[in-house]
Amino acid sequence: MTALLSVRDLYKRYGEMPVLTDVGFDIPKGEIAALIGANGAGKSTLFNILGGALAANRGTVLLDGEAIGGHGPERVARKGVGRTFQTSAPYRALGVRESLMLIAAASEPAWRRMLVPLGSRPRDAADAALEEVGLAHLADATAAALSYGDAKRLELAMALMRGPRLLLMDEPTAGMAPGERARFMELVTARAAERGMTVLFTEHDVATVFGFAARVLVLDRGRLIADGTPEAVRENPEVRRAYLGDHAPTNAL
Repeated sequence: MTALLSVRDLYKRYGEMPVLTDVGFDIPKGEIAALIGANGAGKSTLFNILGGALAANRGTVLLDGEAIGGHGPERVARKGVGRTFQTSAPYRALGVRESLMLIAAASEPAWRRMLVPLGSRPRDAADAALEEVGLAHLADATAAALSYGDAKRLELAMALMRGPRLLLMDEPTAGMAPGERARFMELVTARAAERGMTVLFTEHDVATVFGFAARVLVLDRGRLIADGTPEAVRENPEVRRAYLGDHAPTNAL
């Protein structure tokens, strides 16, 4: 399969301390992959580089063959990289529909944003995005009034509004109950399949990782120590030592 995301020899340090060392991998178009590792393994730094918030000291990030490393979050987003965050933070003062209309307006030229008030803009795209994530019935609610799970759905809709080819999701089910986690990831999987979208997510809940990722990448102290199917990663001795400890039961992953 053709790689949508290609990472080559990525190296990042803070001061003299390496945080990522020679990280490289390919993720094919349409794949759902998980990135796991203990706290401090380098997951957040890698996500920030992929999303444009950080620049690597060396190495290459390619999106569909085009270099995007170090281009900044907005430029990387325009190239087709979306992102959701561990702590959902939609525009709480706005309505649910208005939050999505604002995302649509942000991609327009500045002169149009100034001339056309938000309330006068077409609602069709926003309403379609809300339908995609199951929030159509809450279109007129304020974002601040949403439950935690619905706020996560709104954040997903906001990311989908820009039509990403690659969606980076940082701890998408953090704070959710087990059943709610599964329903949310089923939603993500369905939207990715419909759009042909590639997804890379970080997650501490191993049931979510091994239940929904077709591929698992494991970071340990800034190095990629495993990259393969959930089954292969589950049985990898180095992963078990680094992530769970030598005496963890096999079914813990």
